[in-house]
Amino acid sequence: MKRPLLCACLLFLLSARLILYLAGGPDTCYSEGSAVFTGTVEKKELKQDLKVFYLKDVGIAGEDTHKVKMDSGLICSTDGPMPPIGARVRVSGSIRLYSRATNPGEFDFCRYYLCLGYGAKMEVSSFSLCSDGYSVWKEGLWNIRCFLGGRYDRLLNEEDSAVMKAMILGDKGDLSIEIKDLYRTAGISHILAISGLHISILGMGLYKLLRRSGVPVLPAGAVAVFLMVNYAVLTGAGTSTVRAVMMFALVAVADVERRSYDLPTALGLSAASTVATNPYLLLTSSFWMSYAAVAGVAVFGPALWGEFKADDKRLHRIMQAVGASLSVSIFTLPLILVFYYEVPVYSVLLNLIVIPLMSVLMILGIIMLPLGMLWLPAGVVCGLPVHMILKLYTFLCDAFSKLPGHIYVAGAPPFWKMLLAYTVFFALIFTDRQLIKRISGLKRDVNDATLFLSKLAVCAVMTALLLINIRPAFKLTMLDVGQGDGFCIETKSVNVMIDGGSTSRTKLYQYQLSPFLKYEGIRKVDLWFVTHPDTDHISGLMDMLSDEACVIKIGAIVLPDAAGAGEDFSEMIGLAREKDIDVLYNSAGKKLEFDELGILCLHPAADYACADVNEYSQILEIVYGRGFSGIFTGDATIESEAAFLKSDVIHDMAHPDGGYDILKLGHHGSHTSSSEEFLDLVRPRAVLISCGIDNPYGHPHKEVMECVAERGCAVFRTDHQGAVIISLTGDASLRAATPFGAQNKNRPQRAQGW
Repeated sequence: MKRPLLCACLLFLLSARLILYLAGGPDTCYSEGSAVFTGTVEKKELKQDLKVFYLKDVGIAGEDTHKVKMDSGLICSTDGPMPPIGARVRVSGSIRLYSRATNPGEFDFCRYYLCLGYGAKMEVSSFSLCSDGYSVWKEGLWNIRCFLGGRYDRLLNEEDSAVMKAMILGDKGDLSIEIKDLYRTAGISHILAISGLHISILGMGLYKLLRRSGVPVLPAGAVAVFLMVNYAVLTGAGTSTVRAVMMFALVAVADVERRSYDLPTALGLSAASTVATNPYLLLTSSFWMSYAAVAGVAVFGPALWGEFKADDKRLHRIMQAVGASLSVSIFTLPLILVFYYEVPVYSVLLNLIVIPLMSVLMILGIIMLPLGMLWLPAGVVCGLPVHMILKLYTFLCDAFSKLPGHIYVAGAPPFWKMLLAYTVFFALIFTDRQLIKRISGLKRDVNDATLFLSKLAVCAVMTALLLINIRPAFKLTMLDVGQGDGFCIETKSVNVMIDGGSTSRTKLYQYQLSPFLKYEGIRKVDLWFVTHPDTDHISGLMDMLSDEACVIKIGAIVLPDAAGAGEDFSEMIGLAREKDIDVLYNSAGKKLEFDELGILCLHPAADYACADVNEYSQILEIVYGRGFSGIFTGDATIESEAAFLKSDVIHDMAHPDGGYDILKLGHHGSHTSSSEEFLDLVRPRAVLISCGIDNPYGHPHKEVMECVAERGCAVFRTDHQGAVIISLTGDASLRAATPFGAQNKNRPQRAQGW
């Protein structure tokens, strides 16, 4: 067996991932409220105006502290002084839990921090040291980090200093959201992580310098590894940093033992060792992206481009650089789609410029520190090329972001696509001429060009398969937007949104709407119906219209054709016109049809006049073939329902046998909506209620729920179940609702029919 150690490591990783799949992710042991805990300070960070320290070995403060230990640590924030690293402290303050993902595509902060070993955050009101002991080593490294960060602040402007501190010191506290988003959307955010390039320049540079100075192999390797371990601790010991240091240590050990260094084995051994210390890292994107990127360059790349040869040495070097960048992009594509749902199209070309300059940037960034300490003007002069390179990065990111299709929204691929992709990629790694000759029965060897082009063609087909999003026949998602409304309807020919706002979530577009649309692979919302102008129905859409970097297009916004609506929606209309988005007005009797999907407006009548904007809220009937029928009411009131019940539009309705499949209860289940006459007309088999947890309005109201219960309706609520997904199954006549995740466990529940 070739590489038995690597095979053992891979088997261990697969076994660990399978166990985690069966057991589920970690769960928090904390509850919100005031509390007092003891714990050991593991590390510290400065995040702009906030100071953060991390506690491990947390216990409940009291006489029996040694008997009651928490399963996970605490992340404590304060605006005062911080305790030294390694000290045992007693902290008091307010516990807050991290938010869970209750929508498809939403980032799960709670699960992420639990995987790192932290179950909650605390706003510290006071702390005291339990003893005088602390880690002199770690606290010393922290002070060095702060000192060096201060040097960058003196030598560079604010933006450049923030980038260099992230790049050299692992300190991302001062990075602006704009820079983070710019680098991420351009596909170069990897330069902000402490990784193999840093260790190669620092570790290997130091090791070779010591060897050339006559230092024996063992002391040179020991000194270099020792300093890199300290550098890893100084920069926060992230996943990619730990991987790089471990692999560098194996290089040094191999050199000392006069053994050959096998990169795939070192990569596998590093991954297995990391997972052995914390198996939950297998559930994080940083772990997979870090190891997949190295495997793409060092393993997949040579297998894909090894057969390519060019007579011209310069052309050969250029093609090898292109090949390395392309190999990483192809090999990490399934993971990028699983975690981010979109692909920066031009990142391969951009990285051809960015990565070579990274070495120059890092060397200058390191040299300028001692120069600046010896003589400040010398450090400032050394910082000029640093500024120029960072400005070039910004210019290139901006330029590439203006190119057509710079971001391709593909959506999250199903598991079978990811499994097929990596099966194919690993098959390409082990495919050579002899194997093809044996399988195909050819009598002649396959030449280099044929083998290279064949592998490239297979990669192209696999990439296309990953990027093609298979649209559903019909899918309705009631998004969990907190106290507000947001619905998405997907068919093979059209994407429709109804509302998208919240009063309980301030960044709805950033954290829920945009991730959901990208997760679904929705690049364009053909029609966005806005029932009325209340904040809890439009805040997310307004932020989306204001975002210059938004890559999701909107075909048309559909507003209610009521008296005064133009003035009420004036700001939205202005933003829509700036983006060349059509604004349409809807009134009772108007019907839109897209293949099997029909959308009929039931209310308001044209030029409908009322004092309350809730009263002119659009009421829509949505029917998909014979498989689905539903009524969507926004915040329509009992007065709205009465006006609709008296109108002639009732005769245009579908009136399905047995009643409508679903009714979205008006005004989040308030008693000001959903009259008995209206419920008797609709005869819903299930009702959808979009409302926030423990909302101050008491939605849904008791009397409305009693009316619903009397009619035997199934009830789906975002405050209890998170997002609810309704889809057609089987012969397109069965309905199933899948709650995305209950509040206590972020795991999709079994589909429920009604």
